[in-house]
Amino acid sequence: MALLPDITAFYDDGDEAGRLTSGRTVGTVELVRTQEILRAHLPPPPAAVLDVGGGPGVHARLLADSGYRVLVIDPVERHVRQARAQGLPAEVGDARSLDLADRSFDAVLLLGPLYHLPNAADRARAWLEAHRVVGPGGPVAAAALNRYAKLLDLHSTAALEIAATGLRVRRDGPTTYY
Repeated sequence: MALLPDITAFYDDGDEAGRLTSGRTVGTVELVRTQEILRAHLPPPPAAVLDVGGGPGVHARLLADSGYRVLVIDPVERHVRQARAQGLPAEVGDARSLDLADRSFDAVLLLGPLYHLPNAADRARAWLEAHRVVGPGGPVAAAALNRYAKLLDLHSTAALEIAATGLRVRRDGPTTYY
């Protein structure tokens, strides 16, 4: 499955790790809040966590530092190299077609793929793949952007409330929304 060329171009020109860790308010709040939610739902270390679309490994590094066994899968080769440079296991891959065994992870993160896949069928495929590789009762945590986010000035504090990143955590039962 082909990655949209504009996604590759966007990440090749940007600094995804810096966006989350540079101390800028939006990125820092996103990082801290996401980690807080993940820690509330992930099984305890040394659980195996698959970070699909994990980019340069910012979330994976924090989890690995806490004792989790983490694998980063990302379609952008630059991100895979950056994750590996941090000592993380990382592979080029596609959220819609994971080359991994069924039930091979204790938890799965989808913190980017769903809002980079504009086609609903592709998003559904990524969601199904995440559930295929997670073990019974294991959480799948997915982030999404409000559909109106691109229309807003994200430097505005009001815009942040309207276009906030939503994190969903789902196990075999109902989904928890944040």
